[in-house]
Amino acid sequence: MEIRPLAIGPPGIRADPTVEFVGTWQGINKWQLADRATALSRTLADTAVCRIERTPRRPGIDDLAVMAGALRLSSSAPLPEPTAP
Repeated sequence: MEIRPLAIGPPGIRADPTVEFVGTWQGINKWQLADRATALSRTLADTAVCRIERTPRRPGIDDLAVMAGALRLSSSAPLPEPTAP
């Protein structure tokens, strides 16, 4: 059976540019963000940060939470506002 990665849904697609924008706004590059994430107990390589920012990698909740912490944001900040069904 072929292993297929899970598709990136709308929240993941909308969260990715948010992480990149906030990092740029704060003057933090992807290497610094990766270092901060690692210091917060989640090893996150700069290539993983790049893939998350560019959307080929689906960000997990752990990744989003540690990146938000590294950017000194609320853990829900990278997530889009919920919409009514």
